[in-house]
Amino acid sequence: MRNIVYRLIPLLCYLLGIFTNVIVVESKASTAPFSRRSSKSLSSQQLIVDASSSSSSSSSSSSSLSSTSRKQSATINGIRNFASSAMAAACSKTLLAPFDTIKTIQQQSLNAASGKALTLKQAANVATSRPGGVLELYAGLGVSAIGAMPSVGLYFGVYSYAKEKIGPFVQNRLGKDEDCVDGLSKAGVRSLTVATSAAIGNTIASFSRVPYEVVKQKLQTGEYSSTFGALKHMCANGGLRSFFPMGGVAIQMYRDIPYAIVTLLTYECLRDHWVNKNEELSLKDGQEAKKVAPWKDMIAGGVAGGMGSFMTNPMDVIKTRLQVNSELYSGNVWVCASRTLEEGGPSAFLRGSVPRLIHKVPANACFFVFYE
Repeated sequence: MRNIVYRLIPLLCYLLGIFTNVIVVESKASTAPFSRRSSKSLSSQQLIVDASSSSSSSSSSSSSLSSTSRKQSATINGIRNFASSAMAAACSKTLLAPFDTIKTIQQQSLNAASGKALTLKQAANVATSRPGGVLELYAGLGVSAIGAMPSVGLYFGVYSYAKEKIGPFVQNRLGKDEDCVDGLSKAGVRSLTVATSAAIGNTIASFSRVPYEVVKQKLQTGEYSSTFGALKHMCANGGLRSFFPMGGVAIQMYRDIPYAIVTLLTYECLRDHWVNKNEELSLKDGQEAKKVAPWKDMIAGGVAGGMGSFMTNPMDVIKTRLQVNSELYSGNVWVCASRTLEEGGPSAFLRGSVPRLIHKVPANACFFVFYE
């Protein structure tokens, strides 16, 4: 049964991806005036246009129409980004699951003989030595792929919606205009908009990630042999509390919010100054916008994901340990951090960073290609 499930998940992702692509194409066609540049990112020029249009004098009927159009654009983009990012997350999770399993084992376990951190090969051997063999590298894949879809979809949906709402507000309140010398530059307005929207999106989405992250990590570390067995035992012994261990939600947010801010700031910056540069030059010259090459989105996404992953690896180590065995640390983030430091010194917080980067760089590269 387990083998059948593993084989069906990629097929399901593919079929749902086709369906999602149809939705995206249809919604793009209906919102063409608002998504010419990029349906996922507000350029600094768009922020200025929104701000200037809101401050310019116009008739009440045209102002009302413009306001309604912006509201519809933000809502439609939010829904479209929810669907696109959900499917992109499921595909990337399925393709790169083994590296996530190795990362979890490295962060949670030590070499029994030497008491040191496990190497990549040793962590892989721990997984494959279980009854399931090589398939143990895909432990927790089902719950991970299914759980990631609503959480990542919610994150990017909220992020897109918040960005389109916050951008004009920040520009009006803090940005420079013709009558004001002081204020944030265009780049400053954009960076603040992206960072704030990313924080809001991941604050909401982090709570929804905790249950499936807890189940996935318990499967990856071998505490349970099947998803059904894990769910049954956890429900019987701790009820809902088993899926939200003490400190589990807090450390999830401590990791996810900085990760989102670093990753999306890097990605949006690369899109503005590299990926979309030719498109902007074409628009300035009055020419038809050139289609962005997918490989550019792939590189931008990979670099952004690598930056975010490396910067937040210490929080990821603490998250893994706290969610797998919360009682050992009394559900306290700082107790877990101090014991991890005592156990292996500062280098202990880099455990699992290599497989995490091997997982996150291509995962984000694939994700943003599917997403865009």
